Amino acid sequence: MVTALELTWRSEVRGVLAGERMGPVLVWVDGAAGMGKSHLLAELGALPEAADAKRVVWRCGDAGAGPEAEWGPGPVLLLVDDVHLADVEQRERLRILVEHPPPGSVVVVAYRPEELPTAGLPLNAPLVYPRELMVFRHRLKAWDVERVRATAVEILGAGCTQEAIGTVHERSGGVPQVVVDLLSAVRERPGRACTARDVEAAGVPVRLAELVLGRVYRLSPAYRPIAWAAAVLGEPADQEELAAVSGLGPEQWRRR
Repeated sequence: MVTALELTWRSEVRGVLAGERMGPVLVWVDGAAGMGKSHLLAELGALPEAADAKRVVWRCGDAGAGPEAEWGPGPVLLLVDDVHLADVEQRERLRILVEHPPPGSVVVVAYRPEELPTAGLPLNAPLVYPRELMVFRHRLKAWDVERVRATAVEILGAGCTQEAIGTVHERSGGVPQVVVDLLSAVRERPGRACTARDVEAAGVPVRLAELVLGRVYRLSPAYRPIAWAAAVLGEPADQEELAAVSGLGPEQWRRR
């Protein structure tokens, strides 16, 4: 469902790219891993109004320091992905662009909030926004069952049972990339309806497994048993339960 705020910022973005407004416009796109940030940036880059604009796509963490501040005349669309991976120099260049945006510019910056160096600050420090800059924040949300059903029909056709759709939604948490990966894993079943058992048999999608393992192994080895314990319990637990499942004694737990 498109909110009124999203309609507003999309309208402003289109107006600037079409040359109908001077802007500038900044949109922060906030979403956890797999929520569709890159997809949204690609969608904005393909807008009809962006056809005659200068488009600059920049993925933080890649080689190179990022876009220059001088873009020349005319509408400009800067699409920045994975700003949580930006190094000090990249964040500084982006800060200069945000605090001194040229007229006719649209800057859309996507990031994972859970991986920011400083929570709530995409560039790791407060910014001084100019008065003429329109600033929006768009937070991507998990899909509901109806959106999962629509995607299942798109990928699998009509042969997907209601129980299977419910299982996909439950196992994925509504995260779009996980939904697509699960459905794709059971797509090659000609002549069969997709059932809940098929979804369960698909296992954990590769992208999700590697993401979780990567985050767990960034923890100190001493803390990993606690994460493993929390994962297998599947529901909120107090310290005693986590200590018992993780195999840590009371003294070890207190030292954690």
